Amino acid sequence: MVKVRMYFGLELVMKHRFLAVFSVALALSTPASADPTIGLGLTFTFGGASKVETGIGLRVFSDNARKKTVGTLGLDYMFQSQRLRPSVGLAYLGSNAYLGVDLGYDFGTRGFDVGLGVGGVKTRKPAAAAPAPTTGGGGTGAGS
Repeated sequence: MVKVRMYFGLELVMKHRFLAVFSVALALSTPASADPTIGLGLTFTFGGASKVETGIGLRVFSDNARKKTVGTLGLDYMFQSQRLRPSVGLAYLGSNAYLGVDLGYDFGTRGFDVGLGVGGVKTRKPAAAAPAPTTGGGGTGAGS
């Protein structure tokens, strides 16, 4: 167990498992060849202390290409419980919008919950394929 001292003198105990999962997800959600981007949206959580909660969330996406599933790291503010909820998940990026599912942590109950999110994100069209190289044939240019 690791003790984490928060601002207001509150001590929370977190399991090593959560830290390991969060670290691995962070490493995997930002591959070297991607263009990360940020989005803002609504989150609906299920499970945990309350039945269903609604919140506003900020997400970092591992890539910004449209029609692609990407990794996410997020932080939500949940309205009913007035708490911050860090999360790790997956999202499908559409045309400047996302639809995602994530696993979040509740510091108060020391438990996990599942969330569904929808919101806006700046995406880009996939790059067009490069034209095929032409092979020389009987040309009419100089030196023929």
